[in-house]
Amino acid sequence: MIRIPILMLAVAMGLFVQVRFVSADVYRDPVFGFQVAVPEGWRTQERSDGQARMLWMQSPDGKARAQIEAIHLARGDTLNDLRQSFIATAFPEASFVGAQPEVHANLSGEVAAWTVDIDGRQMVVGGFFAVDGPVGYILWSLTARADYDTYSGPIDAVFNTFTPGTLIGTYSEGAPQGDAGGAPSGRAGPLDQSNVPAGLVAEAHPELGFVFLHDDAWHPDQPQRYSLRVGLMEYPARMRPSIVIEALAGAAYPTLQAGEDDLKSQLVTMPAIQFDQDGPQQVQNMSEQGVMMDGWSFGASYLLGDVPFRQITYLFKRKNPSVYYAIYVTGPKDILLRHQPEMLGMLQAIQIIPFR
Repeated sequence: MIRIPILMLAVAMGLFVQVRFVSADVYRDPVFGFQVAVPEGWRTQERSDGQARMLWMQSPDGKARAQIEAIHLARGDTLNDLRQSFIATAFPEASFVGAQPEVHANLSGEVAAWTVDIDGRQMVVGGFFAVDGPVGYILWSLTARADYDTYSGPIDAVFNTFTPGTLIGTYSEGAPQGDAGGAPSGRAGPLDQSNVPAGLVAEAHPELGFVFLHDDAWHPDQPQRYSLRVGLMEYPARMRPSIVIEALAGAAYPTLQAGEDDLKSQLVTMPAIQFDQDGPQQVQNMSEQGVMMDGWSFGASYLLGDVPFRQITYLFKRKNPSVYYAIYVTGPKDILLRHQPEMLGMLQAIQIIPFR
């Protein structure tokens, strides 16, 4: 992962070595959206503990081992916290060699190294650590000191193909602000940070004109370019209560009712589907320059396997520029009821940013 001449471990940290693969498969994490090219013949294994996702990789001969971790950070976690937590958990007996700032994959972070004895062999642990809004990334490797020169190059080559997920997120105290001259035409203006409730995470989509505010325990779990889905990470993906906000071009539907018909058509094949609560909808925070947007909503109940699911769908129409916002609240019915107050609070905290 990090080029550290073995005789200079205590004083030097190097840059990534540029090596390219002849053949590789691109892995994309389904939760955090990061990508990496895995060389042909390397073994991989995915793991998750609810708050973190890990991709473990091993060379065909088993001697080069590397891992990428994406972690949902707690509020206030720093780069140093990320590094200290990693080594205390993974290799508590390791001896710290050193660290220095590094930029990799457009992420500002640091590289660090340790040595540790495992089964009578001295090993080198090297890693790159970065914090990207509410996500922490760790790219690390474990190599026998005797094999370091042989395998550090191939491991670096793997990590050179890494790209972080496309989430646009920041904790509210660092929420993005527009520049002094105002946002360019077609982009959203600055976030009114005075309206960000304490203790919430601000996920800003300035190109699409909204900011989604949510509790730290909820996290974007299906990053997409034109939508944001936030799920409660303590539940497995299939049973996870979620809120999705999606931006659609204003020409997508001629009317709100036409939009409702289209969104319903995407559900009609679900087993035991039943629709209810169909009608006009207006909410205070879905407003444009103080005027509430025209909206429509409907409910749907259906079975996913043998589990009763519930979905509430809202569709709002923005006029300047012309944009539809579709908002979905979805998940197993009993879990949604259990978390109804916090989900209602997040829906009421969505902010529409003025376009300029």
